[in-house]
Amino acid sequence: MNRTERLLDLITYLLNAREPVSWQEIKNHFPDDYARGVEESNQRKFERDKAELISLGIPIDYHGGSEFKKEGYIIEKEKLFLPEIAVDPQEASLLMMSAGAVQEHDGFPYGDQLESALHKIISINQHLYPQTPPEDIRISYTGSGSSRSRSLWVRPIQDAMDRRKSIEIRYYAFSTGETTARKVDPFGLVFRRGTWTLVGWDHLREAIRNFVLNRIEDLSVNPKRPGTPDYEIPQDFALSDYQAQQPWEMGFHPETEITLRISPHRLPELAPQLSQAEAIDHRTFRVRVTNKTGLLRWALSHRSDVEILSPPSVRGEIRDILQGLL
Repeated sequence: MNRTERLLDLITYLLNAREPVSWQEIKNHFPDDYARGVEESNQRKFERDKAELISLGIPIDYHGGSEFKKEGYIIEKEKLFLPEIAVDPQEASLLMMSAGAVQEHDGFPYGDQLESALHKIISINQHLYPQTPPEDIRISYTGSGSSRSRSLWVRPIQDAMDRRKSIEIRYYAFSTGETTARKVDPFGLVFRRGTWTLVGWDHLREAIRNFVLNRIEDLSVNPKRPGTPDYEIPQDFALSDYQAQQPWEMGFHPETEITLRISPHRLPELAPQLSQAEAIDHRTFRVRVTNKTGLLRWALSHRSDVEILSPPSVRGEIRDILQGLL
């Protein structure tokens, strides 16, 4: 029996047990797997199998035995199976409409898994369909001419992340105007404001960096030992930290400090976006910037309500951009 079959049989055996199963009973049931050779080796083999199943979310518990319960291993069914998902008709319609819009976006990762999940929801809640989506809500990611180029690299990066394989890219950096070869360990993908961004360990910079996908000119996944991971994601890494980043906080170039002033009537709206900035006074902030282009675009989008105070070089860039629009 191969390992996959053994693990499936072990799950079935423990699920069907009405009371905890002792180690001796497990050996009797799997004589070719856990009852041959040295006892210590058999125990280690079982512990490896048990650890693998627990890592997959199978709650194998061990009961030490009591007056009312036998000693041994068991899978508590109430811990294994999730409660039935119940959604009302409006929630079901919104869910289907939102997921359908996501699927419209060419190259969206895990599209097949999303479609499978939707079919399961439909099968569980057949009485809710067909439903007419609310008339006042429409969602779509299509219509942008650049969507194809923006998502070109999503699937190969998704594949690399699934297998923990490093990638080689040729990347154009706006900050330097240069295209460089980079080796990256991909940690995650973020979709914000219509743009995909790769977050990963940049071997050239020896730090976590962000890479906008539509600036990647070429990409290849490490073909060596395809079943063996090239890297591990640090335990303290959280992709949600990067999804919450402001555009100027994305790590595209060395950090610089920019001071800006916000118009009083816009403070309630814009101050929350500057939560990581140093407040000099109630409307002046010193911002640590690792994506100057992102900050300039943000400032320009708010017209005269955001004023760049320093450094002079950045004020000059703002002035040049505005003069170019005249």
